[in-house]
Amino acid sequence: MSSIACVWTDFDDDSKTSQWYEDAHIPAIVGKLGTMAKNAEKAEDNMFKEIAGIHGTFMTVYDLPDGKSTVGLEAQIRPAADKLPEAARVNSRIYTEFASWLGKDWRGDERDIQMWIIVRWQPVESVHDQFVEWFTEEFAPGMLESPELLRTRIFKVDNTSSFKNQVYQEKDSKSVFQYMTFWEFDCDDLPWEILVYLGSSERWRHYVEGGYLNWQIAQYLVNRAYPDDDDIDSISSNRASITVNKQGPGGSDASDSDSTSARGSDDDNEEDEYHNADKRGADGHTHGEPYTIR
Repeated sequence: MSSIACVWTDFDDDSKTSQWYEDAHIPAIVGKLGTMAKNAEKAEDNMFKEIAGIHGTFMTVYDLPDGKSTVGLEAQIRPAADKLPEAARVNSRIYTEFASWLGKDWRGDERDIQMWIIVRWQPVESVHDQFVEWFTEEFAPGMLESPELLRTRIFKVDNTSSFKNQVYQEKDSKSVFQYMTFWEFDCDDLPWEILVYLGSSERWRHYVEGGYLNWQIAQYLVNRAYPDDDDIDSISSNRASITVNKQGPGGSDASDSDSTSARGSDDDNEEDEYHNADKRGADGHTHGEPYTIR
């Protein structure tokens, strides 16, 4: 199974650090690993205000060579602490692919990808198996009805760490949401018709409105690829502007703010939600034993 390394960063609007990270750090890691990477910036217009967000202005994804051990890899890809501003935040995770689908317009060229929708999620233990089965057999394949969707991948987390208050801290991978869905589009426009259709299904409403699913979401616009970033200049130059007069599934109007949602957009909040995940349900009572990795 293929693996990826994801790094979410926030450099507190420090342009010098951002430039060093994009121009020096990422290319160095790509060269060391002998792989490819993409960097993306969070969309300015937050279309998902009613849902908990994912912390990180930038998201970098490294493709990891098949068969290569990921032990100790996370420490290699994260930027050195002495290079970061005092208020910087970094969250890095190693993921292994769990399932994947290709859209009908996928032609094998990742340079076609312009936008990511990233969802980190965790069902409560009592419905874990049935939710994962429904999500992988019905919901995720159903999204491929959107012609703009080139590829969908689901990953499970292997290990994770965070940088906060000038200190890197290893985390127990069981303390964070175990799954991440990676939706990859060839444009910036969200497929609202499909999202609304699927989001209004009885099963989706049962899991989400019933409190059986904890999740976070973010939209990122791909702005650079490594090592041949010159080859995808067209991604930025040809990108269409995001339409902001549409409404998301929750019905909230888009605005220019990327404010924290009511449930929070911090990775610390993710851990809090995770620890309570097995205790929530439609009736507010405990629905299962603490979650264990499968």
